[in-house]
Amino acid sequence: MPDPDPETVSTTTFGPGLSVPRLEDRRFLTGQGRYVADIDVPGQAHMVVVRSDHAHGLIRGIDTAGAQAMEGVIGVHVYADLARDGLGNLRCPAAGEHLTYKVVPPRPALADGRVRHVGDPVAMVIAETPAQALAAAELVLIDTEPLPAVVDIPDALTSDAPVLWTQAPGNVAFRFEKGDAAAVEAAFMTARHIVELDLVNNRVHACPIETRAGIGAYDATSETFTLTCNVQGVHGVRNQLADDIFAIPRARMRVTAPDVGGGFGLKNFLYPEWVLLLWAARHHGRAVKWVATRGEDFIGAAHGRDSHVKGRLALDAEGNFLALEGEITGNMGAYLSGGGPGVASRAFMTAVGGMYKIPAIHLRARGVFTNTQPVDAYRGAGKPEANFITERLIEVAARRCGFDAVELRRKNAVTRFPYQTALGQTIDCGRLLANIDDAVRHADRTGFAARREATLRDGMLRGLGFGCFLETARGATEEAAEVRFAPDGLVEIRVGTESQGQGHETAFIQIAAGRLGLAAEDFRYILPDTDETRLGHGHGGARSMHMGGGALARALDMVLEKATAHAAGLLQTSADDVIFEDGRFNTKQSGQSLTLIE
Repeated sequence: MPDPDPETVSTTTFGPGLSVPRLEDRRFLTGQGRYVADIDVPGQAHMVVVRSDHAHGLIRGIDTAGAQAMEGVIGVHVYADLARDGLGNLRCPAAGEHLTYKVVPPRPALADGRVRHVGDPVAMVIAETPAQALAAAELVLIDTEPLPAVVDIPDALTSDAPVLWTQAPGNVAFRFEKGDAAAVEAAFMTARHIVELDLVNNRVHACPIETRAGIGAYDATSETFTLTCNVQGVHGVRNQLADDIFAIPRARMRVTAPDVGGGFGLKNFLYPEWVLLLWAARHHGRAVKWVATRGEDFIGAAHGRDSHVKGRLALDAEGNFLALEGEITGNMGAYLSGGGPGVASRAFMTAVGGMYKIPAIHLRARGVFTNTQPVDAYRGAGKPEANFITERLIEVAARRCGFDAVELRRKNAVTRFPYQTALGQTIDCGRLLANIDDAVRHADRTGFAARREATLRDGMLRGLGFGCFLETARGATEEAAEVRFAPDGLVEIRVGTESQGQGHETAFIQIAAGRLGLAAEDFRYILPDTDETRLGHGHGGARSMHMGGGALARALDMVLEKATAHAAGLLQTSADDVIFEDGRFNTKQSGQSLTLIE
């Protein structure tokens, strides 16, 4: 890490909670960032993936002769080549026991006899240069017999819809249910007001500024793989590659991530390309590099959202919420991506009902297969959908039933803590009602009518809307952080969550600098690497600061506890006689002291 700005290194100006220039920005703004595309390995080859241009079809044959004969081509490979080595399929960790029904179809890294979406990987070309690989890829001829395709949820659920997987009749991928259906039904029977809504969350693509990219390498002597790629969770990808794909001990699989230019959820998952890079590196005995084009990422990387939600809200005569019922149908695409089923099930469950007292909630969810790119977590994944249906139901109830939109929210906001939602989530604290009041005051609601009239006189329209968003942090319930004092005198910070541009390097060093009384220049932030950090669950679900930061704070406490004992010995006193302040251990009695670094 280059030297930070001198103005940021003092502990008095660089402690936690302060607004400071980011440490990583100097190297980013001066072109010193190190992304996968910037990395070259001696002797590396290059990969281009040949993809289906059919949404659905049978592969009758693949002619690779023209591509094989091209200058610089090292190899052209199809599914049969991978199968001979016994590679496993990409699995779906999110298809857990919480689902009442599930079908997880096989997903090999290259299509096996059938393509199910535009962009489905069919073959790969390995060549000396990217240009040679691309030229050869254009000569790979895929004989595809087109089949009927279905791309949206309603069509996929019709009785005559094309079936993607014989093991998934009706194209249903999974089912999920949570809550007390009987209590909800009883509440609706006694309700004075009932509102219903159907909402569509359209499909999106994350489109981070850096496309997916990776370099696969294999050491035949130690029989170890190394994948350098721009993922959001190196340990999760490492575990799936070792356990499910190559069936080797995890110690023989290393995954490392340099600087990553955006993720938004898209880079959280195991992709076919990571498998292909490592297989090709082992097969050809040399490193292999791949950088996706923008168009390739649009048809090859996971998409987000794409769900239909039905909701019902029951209220009594005074506007108290009695019950909420929700049904979400998620488009899973052609395969179940690593976290796909979790969006419409567990993720949606954590936020539905928002920040309101709703005594009874019942949720039903299902996933549907279509001939589209697989769908997975994207920016909140489930939380926006759950808050959207909750807030829209409240707004419609206010308008149709004669309630003030703000007062209806105030009346039902959680005010006593801890509060357990009807689906078992605990809101342990918060100033939810105060937040509403603050927003109303800052928006000057009482002055809105006059502002609207003035706007109308100018020939324009002005509106005022209300909405609350319950942000629920999710992801694995464990995280790791390590603090090491290196021989060169720097303190190394290793945290299992990872940055894709959020400024973790600065934020974690701020936490450590404040706890240890050191300056920013005293630290070294270690980028994600399964060989450097023993445990980690990456970044996703807004978990880095409370899980990664929390783990780091506890590790720092352990450092100080350990250091206090050492300091007491060096100062020839008891640990009870030592006080740690501003990076120094001071004795209460003699006034002697030592710095933490000493």
